[in-house]
Amino acid sequence: MKKTKLVCLALMAIPLALGCARANRGAPSHEMVIETLHNSRNSLTWWGVYEGTIPSASGSGIDARITLNRDYTFEISYEYLGRDNGLFAASGTFRWDDAGRTVTLEGRDGSPFRYPPHYQVGEMFLRQLDIYGNPIEGERYVLQKVSR
Repeated sequence: MKKTKLVCLALMAIPLALGCARANRGAPSHEMVIETLHNSRNSLTWWGVYEGTIPSASGSGIDARITLNRDYTFEISYEYLGRDNGLFAASGTFRWDDAGRTVTLEGRDGSPFRYPPHYQVGEMFLRQLDIYGNPIEGERYVLQKVSR
């Protein structure tokens, strides 16, 4: 009799165990949930106007202004200091990286953007990244947010 009860209990436990295994299949780990819950894209008021003077290979710098819009479009203007006809302006779209921390500027048609395309989005700043999306040393490559 005891043996029959144990067999019945074991048989009843199998579907329960299988159901739990199916429910957990593909579920993100605790670390992944935390990672995706808090990032620049969903935790900051990232849209707005950012300005600053960044270094120039020739000349005394570049006055840069980038506007990020909620519809994932941008406007950018560079004014090369000390140059006649040193104004450059463009617009396009941008996309977020998978982690929601950096944006990549693209032309209106989705083509690669000719000027520095990668920016880290932080609390009230944009940090210009190198062409591979890596940080550039120094605070000289930071644009401060001036409005929403």
